[in-house]
Amino acid sequence: MTGIRTQSNGGSRGGLACPRRKAPRLVLGLGMSGLAAAVDAHFRNLGWDVARAPSGEEAGRLAYRHKATAVVLPVESAAESGLLTCAKLTITRPNARVVLLGPEDSGLARFARYAGAVGYLPTSAGAAAVVRAVLGN
Repeated sequence: MTGIRTQSNGGSRGGLACPRRKAPRLVLGLGMSGLAAAVDAHFRNLGWDVARAPSGEEAGRLAYRHKATAVVLPVESAAESGLLTCAKLTITRPNARVVLLGPEDSGLARFARYAGAVGYLPTSAGAAAVVRAVLGN
C-alpha cells in the first residue's frame, strides 16, 4: 500500500486505504487588491488552495500549470484581454470555472459567456458575489 495517502481519520475502510482528495484550486488574477484578499481568505477558510497572480495572463499560466478548479480574471488587462485568456483556459482546462470581472456592460457579459466564462461580474461586485459565482450558487 505504498504511495497511497490515507485520510487522517484512520484512513481505512474494511482494511483498504482511502485515497485523500486534493483540495480544489482557485487562481485569482486580480493582483493584490482588497477584493483579491477577501476572496482569497474566504476560499482558504473553505479548504481551497489559492494562488494569486499579478495579471490575467499570469493567472492563465498558473491555472494551466496547477490544474485549477476555478479562475477569476479581469476583462481588461495590459497585455491580453481577459476574454482571450478565458477562451484559452476553457480549451486547455474545460472543467475549470472561469469568472470574469469588468465594467457593467451587457455586451461584455455576452462575450464572456461566448468565451466560456461561467460568470461575468462588474468590478464593483463584492467578495460575496465572486464567491457565489465561483461556487455556482
